[in-house]
Amino acid sequence: MSGLLPSSLEQDVSPEGDGELRVLSLTDDDAECLIGSVSSETARSILTALEERPATASELADSVSTSLQNVRHHLGNLQEAGLVEVAGTRYSVKGREMKVYAPSQDSLVVVGSDADKERFLDSLDRVLGLLAVLAVGAFAVQRAFGAGVVDLGGPGTAPRVGDSVGGATGPILGLVPPGVAFLAGGLLVVALLAVWDRYTA
Repeated sequence: MSGLLPSSLEQDVSPEGDGELRVLSLTDDDAECLIGSVSSETARSILTALEERPATASELADSVSTSLQNVRHHLGNLQEAGLVEVAGTRYSVKGREMKVYAPSQDSLVVVGSDADKERFLDSLDRVLGLLAVLAVGAFAVQRAFGAGVVDLGGPGTAPRVGDSVGGATGPILGLVPPGVAFLAGGLLVVALLAVWDRYTA
């Protein structure tokens, strides 16, 4: 009979769904709620089960071998902390509507203090800026050197730049396109600078 009843999901509950980055310091009120919600082994088991697949409260009770009342208590705490959300509804065999829970798609970072939070966000902004510059540079290098040299016309007997450099404008060593090589080199330089910064600090 449950196959005859409609089942709807209000949003994408797959791990690929878009979420936001949440950064909390231990001094935030939300951090206390978060830490309290995952302090129980049962709550962590529920969260782990939901990471595998969305489920109803009764399915979770069976999965983690606890009472339905206990699961509902922990789901309420996890929802309040923003770790779990209602992803949709299903109908039971008896025709009752049941909530389907799934983990929140938000990424979460907890840092020690408000100053750590600001440093983290500043570092994240710098890294994202560098990655954007590298991506634009890699695209430009690929556009300039990846398609070969354009024939600008001229005497048919004059050697072209493309003839003199051979296949150097194509993939390096025949394996890596120039844009990818530029991006990989840029990432390597950024990584080395980050290690040097940590070492000298």
